[in-house]
Amino acid sequence: MSESYVNIGPIACRLSNLIVTTDNGNPNFSATVLQGNQPFSLQVTVEFSGPGAIALMPLSPAIQVSFYTKPLGPEAGVDLGSLVINTRPGLFTYTPTLALGSPFSMGLKAKMLYRIGAALRVGAPDWPSLITGYTEEITVELYTHTDAHAG
Repeated sequence: MSESYVNIGPIACRLSNLIVTTDNGNPNFSATVLQGNQPFSLQVTVEFSGPGAIALMPLSPAIQVSFYTKPLGPEAGVDLGSLVINTRPGLFTYTPTLALGSPFSMGLKAKMLYRIGAALRVGAPDWPSLITGYTEEITVELYTHTDAHAG
């Protein structure tokens, strides 16, 4: 019995630029201060490089990104949701974006700080992943409309 080894070459994958966006109408707050009753979106950049990436993209592996929170306190984190996109030949940068409801509708609480993270899985959904990674680049604060006017 002989064994074969296939090496497609080095593949680099970078998961970065985790951002939160909202239609926060209050210009006094940064983008990382979320009003509890307003919808928001999360986006991350997934970038492939290296000689192996040229061979991998035509195989259309699935890119799955799962977003989550970890409160900076004793409470449990919350799974915010996942999305899956497929790669395309010749395209090496992807920006998966997940549109979400309001933080309060997901069980998050006002006057709390939350670290938001994204977990990456690249490969066929029913098989072990080819590439995995995560990032926790951003911290957000939640407030209610009445909190914004308290002094």
